[in-house]
Amino acid sequence: MKRLLIPLFLLYTLQLTHAQIVTTVPAFPVADQPVTITVDVSGTSLDKFAWNNDTNPVYIWTWLKDSNGNSVDAPTNVNPATSPGQDAAKCYRLTTNPDKYTITFTPTTFFNKPASAITQIGLKLKSRDWSENKQTDVDKYITITTGFSVKFTTPTQTTFFVNTGDQIPMTLKASATADLEIKVGGVSKATILQNTTLNYTHTVTETEGSVTVEGSANNGTDTKTSTFSYYVRTTTANAPRPAGIIDGINYDSGDPTHATLSLLAPGKTSVYVLGDFNNWAIDEDYKMKKDGEHFWLALNGLVAGEEYGFQYLVDESIKIADPYADKVLDPDDQYIPATTYPSLKPYPSQALNTQWYFNRVAVLQTGQTPFAWTASGYQKPAPENLVIYELHIRDFFGENARNYQSLMDTIGYFKKLGINAIELMPITEFNGNDSWGYNPTFMFAPDKYYGSKNKFKEFIDICHLNGIAVIMDMVLNHQDLPNAYVMMDFDFTGMKPNPTNKWFNVTATHPYSVFFDMNHESKYTQQYVDTINYHWLNEYKVDGFRYDLSKGFTQKNSGSDVAAWSAFDQSRIDILKRMAARVRTHTPDAYLILEHFADNSEETVLAADGLMLWGNENYAYTQSAMGFSAGSDISWGYYKTRSWTDPRLVSYMESHDEERMMYKALNYGNSSGTYSVKTLATALNRMKAAATFFYTLPGPKMLWEFEELGYDQSINRCSDGTISNDCRVTAKPVLWNYQTVPERDALHDYVADLLRLRNTYSVFTKGDATVTTGNQLLKQITLMNNPYTATPADASQMNVQIAGNFDVTPQNVSVTFPHTGTWYDYIKATPLSVASNSISMTLQPGEYRLYTDVALKTITGVEEERHTLSYTVYPNPSTGVLQIEAADKSDLDVRAFNTLGQPMALHKVDRNHWDATSFAPGLYILKIGKGTTQYTTTIIKN
Repeated sequence: MKRLLIPLFLLYTLQLTHAQIVTTVPAFPVADQPVTITVDVSGTSLDKFAWNNDTNPVYIWTWLKDSNGNSVDAPTNVNPATSPGQDAAKCYRLTTNPDKYTITFTPTTFFNKPASAITQIGLKLKSRDWSENKQTDVDKYITITTGFSVKFTTPTQTTFFVNTGDQIPMTLKASATADLEIKVGGVSKATILQNTTLNYTHTVTETEGSVTVEGSANNGTDTKTSTFSYYVRTTTANAPRPAGIIDGINYDSGDPTHATLSLLAPGKTSVYVLGDFNNWAIDEDYKMKKDGEHFWLALNGLVAGEEYGFQYLVDESIKIADPYADKVLDPDDQYIPATTYPSLKPYPSQALNTQWYFNRVAVLQTGQTPFAWTASGYQKPAPENLVIYELHIRDFFGENARNYQSLMDTIGYFKKLGINAIELMPITEFNGNDSWGYNPTFMFAPDKYYGSKNKFKEFIDICHLNGIAVIMDMVLNHQDLPNAYVMMDFDFTGMKPNPTNKWFNVTATHPYSVFFDMNHESKYTQQYVDTINYHWLNEYKVDGFRYDLSKGFTQKNSGSDVAAWSAFDQSRIDILKRMAARVRTHTPDAYLILEHFADNSEETVLAADGLMLWGNENYAYTQSAMGFSAGSDISWGYYKTRSWTDPRLVSYMESHDEERMMYKALNYGNSSGTYSVKTLATALNRMKAAATFFYTLPGPKMLWEFEELGYDQSINRCSDGTISNDCRVTAKPVLWNYQTVPERDALHDYVADLLRLRNTYSVFTKGDATVTTGNQLLKQITLMNNPYTATPADASQMNVQIAGNFDVTPQNVSVTFPHTGTWYDYIKATPLSVASNSISMTLQPGEYRLYTDVALKTITGVEEERHTLSYTVYPNPSTGVLQIEAADKSDLDVRAFNTLGQPMALHKVDRNHWDATSFAPGLYILKIGKGTTQYTTTIIKN
């Protein structure tokens, strides 16, 4: 028998399609006549649903396809929970079967469309409140009859697996009287003359391969056909994996025509590989061999350098991409700009499935050219010296510039600011494109929305060339569908992992969990985590990780009790220390930063083990900046206040997860008389005061993107400008033009100056600090060098005294200096004679003083002449041509530079217009000159 191959996009297996069967009366619906639709919801989240026609009904959600293939919703496709009055879409439950629902309507009336516009109806069933996500899982379609036609009403599947000896009932129906025939494998098995129905039961005799069944109807003038296929199961062969084969894609360095695939799939019985190399067909030659819990297959005849998409079909029913693939395709790739990812391989149409979570395709490519790293002499900053800039690429650049190239073009900005590490919010493959990234799916693949894997490597290499570390936000508390290890052992009815899943808990063991919680006591999870860590540290040379929700790395069940979850947990400590020890075997100097927020007794143990921990000081610094004493104690941001021995506290005033300080200051700040924190200039000045008390404390520091410019858009800002908690993760305005606002630019320059001090003088990183504050608005910090001397010979032995008034009225403060003698006001560049350790001085609202006992040169900001002339540059951001307006009508000298200071070819169109069309998307510096003075500003090119 000739073996036929089954295209996978037709595959609806017995396991998944015995339910959600859709039947119609009549069997051949007509657009302008009533049709009764019955749906079996068994095996879906509506299975055993507590239906009540009045209080808990089920609705049909249905749509048409227009002439362009676009979906057109029915008028009733609105959430009944929020938009009542959709009774026309109500379904009724059959009394004979509680998992079957029925509805009757006339399509032309229901859709308010002419019959000519109705050729196919798509449908799902949903519960009353769509937010419950209770619905049938697979999109189903009903074909509208417009003439003579024929179809199999039994079986309902188009393709399925069978065993030798199985019997397959078949019912072939025609829309009008005709001669009917059923052929199996090309052989006639049943006929009937001048009838509308032909029944036949077929016994499977084949032992392997696929068989096509064809039904035909001839009415004397026309012949119509309908087909389905079945595939005969075979036993999986057992064979040991070749030496050196590990899970994932194994390339042969000596033979670019060869690769070996390996999949860890405990408890599974069969795996087929389907892809570009076999036309996405189920083929016995591409059935993987079994080696214990692993399945493997050698691929031959590959073309070096060619990208091949592929998937695994596990146990005849589950389609997954390789969990270790470093490139994964999905249908949303079509929305990635070509400027971000040129020549991106399109998602293969043969792999497209109506079930969204089966739509992930891994990519293999032999003969790849290794990336050429250049930063060979790079030394990462010591942990205690870190100043980390946390950013989200999506919200850092304009719409077509959200990529690694734009980050590379902005390196000069980071260097001038003075940070020495960049922490990227999650960039591993996640669902969708517009996301914070905390819904990860494939942990070895960079998400293509930001660029290719080599662009990411190039960004890291350039950062290292400039002395900047790169830290990845790593999400290992949970994973989202369609993570392959979630999918392989998953309850698709209840939409949760099965109890037998080796990697994931059925239910999270702790509060605040999202998606699917990982079981970190499982050896399978531990191996997975260890391989992920090694991959990014070794293959991409990242410098470390910030582990999201690390407090969730526990099997101790705290339910919804946050206090119990935060309490000392030795098992969690053991899990984290095990992971850290494994990392240190190959990368001993990796930064391992925890978003933990557990009790200090636990965090002290972890810090002693060398782990670093986030220190959230947002509330204390925001209260101080707003001028409110309650909760304004900033001392917890200093590691020694927590009784830690080593500086392992990564403290911050803002992060991606906290409300922006400037937003709260401008909207909720305190006031007294004419002094108001809600005034922009006042609020920005108080940000300087907060920065003075933040960046000077020893220990690693972090700031959130645009914090240095006083970003004042709420974390909960919606795209229409309103504020709602539902908009927390939506895209925020990209406001690089803040640099053109003198007060904001002054804040930037002051932060840069504080970072220069911190990066230059050891007292700010290795000194001993005393923080005198409590919940008071008069604050002091004493920094004594280590070792301490009251007579420093130079700045390397310098001591520092800081005082500030965060009240909204003038206050007298007694400033306590470490020793008497001459001190220097760094900001005013004036000396102060200290005759006794304590000096009384009056500080105005928001005023701050930074004294050193060694005279320092005061440098504020970038050493450029700024704002000496007044010009307007617009549009900014721009897609190409810039207009420059000035009161002086004479010709201007306009030059453009990238952030590394390299000149760009800016073409003059006329006196007021300059063409930057040739610029790649990113941040650029404009220098507008006239005579001996110049104006410097920045533009964003989209």
